[in-house]
Amino acid sequence: MVLLGTFINTIAVAAGSSLGLLTGKRIGSKAQTNIVIIFGLFTIAMSIGMIKDMNNPINIFLSLVIGALTGEYLGLHKKFEKFASRFDVEGEQSVGGSFIKATMLFCVGGMTLIGCMNEGLDGDYNLIMVKSIMDLISSFFLASALGRGVLFSALGILGFQGALTLGFYFVGSMAFSFNGALIMSPELITDLTATSGVLLLALGLDLTGLKKFQMLDLVPALTVLPIIHIIHTQLF
Repeated sequence: MVLLGTFINTIAVAAGSSLGLLTGKRIGSKAQTNIVIIFGLFTIAMSIGMIKDMNNPINIFLSLVIGALTGEYLGLHKKFEKFASRFDVEGEQSVGGSFIKATMLFCVGGMTLIGCMNEGLDGDYNLIMVKSIMDLISSFFLASALGRGVLFSALGILGFQGALTLGFYFVGSMAFSFNGALIMSPELITDLTATSGVLLLALGLDLTGLKKFQMLDLVPALTVLPIIHIIHTQLF
């Protein structure tokens, strides 16, 4: 069944977040702050491993620059936070901010990309199952520290991973070429993983409080990179 892995992942995050929200009030504010910082440090460490294997640094750099400019021009981050602010409760973390951070943490990464590709093309959701277990644990601690936005990120997982998996399912490997160039090549997958690593590095810095980013404005880089990859392969 296509999307079975995504459905399980969504339920896992919803369950972990719900438990985290129920127990979060029993965790002191200092402990909650430390939990967020630990997640930030772990995210930074994980991102470094993703970045180091990039194939085409120039393509990645251009995709990040163009993606960030596009996100800023469209005002993605500000518009979403404005929309999400209607769900905020006084004395709690911003729902929009927590949703963005949690969704990016759960969805931006090589495990998501490869897992959705495996499920969409071959029906193999084993990697997504492993991810679901990790997300279940992570969402529990994140929700206890960041609040209700983490619970809503389950919808973000359903939408993002669902669309990615369905894209692989309907497009299929036979349509992964353009003008003779292989679009979904191992090189592109590696560079998408590296680009995701840069976004996770920014997220890690944001979570630790070292540097704040308009995180949603950076996401278009992931859609810009395949276009740059096609142009690069056609020209060179």
